[in-house]
Amino acid sequence: MCGTALSWYRQVNPQCWTSEHVLEWISDHVDRIKFDASTLTLDYCTMDGATLCQMNHDQMISIFGPQLGLHLHQSLQEHKTKYGGMFGFPNPSSPESRSSDSDPEFSYPQISTPRGTHLWEFIRDILIHPERNQGLMKWEDRREGIFKFLKSEAVAQMWGQKKKNSSMTYEKLSRAMRYYYKREILERVDGRRLVYKFGKNSSGWKTEEVGMGM
Repeated sequence: MCGTALSWYRQVNPQCWTSEHVLEWISDHVDRIKFDASTLTLDYCTMDGATLCQMNHDQMISIFGPQLGLHLHQSLQEHKTKYGGMFGFPNPSSPESRSSDSDPEFSYPQISTPRGTHLWEFIRDILIHPERNQGLMKWEDRREGIFKFLKSEAVAQMWGQKKKNSSMTYEKLSRAMRYYYKREILERVDGRRLVYKFGKNSSGWKTEEVGMGM
């Protein structure tokens, strides 16, 4: 039986993992091997377990790189064995591998897509280029790196277009942003909806870095 969203992924069948389970699972391995998380493409970190279990060894290496991809593939095999080995890696085109909850960017054809701008850089570039802003986001405190989404769904749709994911929503985008918290690239501003802050490991947004005025 599938676990709830609050279940810890170790006690849940990988096929039943939510996107939160997958994110914690990836984060655990990133911390364990001291992997540079800034090199990850964050939209791939918001998949659910059913989507993850469709991937074979080569696909995981392609997405997560040889070091992290190998660790993740081995870990997933161990979890699969723990739950009786009944869930392997079905052919992505087979009916049993399709999930109504799966996002199209995780299907096989998209896996070969070259990595583009990281999500936090995409957000930063909207903020520092007013001509790209069009009222989508604004600085709350430029000096402190605090900003706010004004049209959150519009930003999510732009990110989805860039990643060829027509089902992207702000909910999915904000979930991906959480991964940057541990890496201290982004921070959530307590008590403020749609407000975030660039962390100490972010770059390229300060006035002196981009050579533009407040």
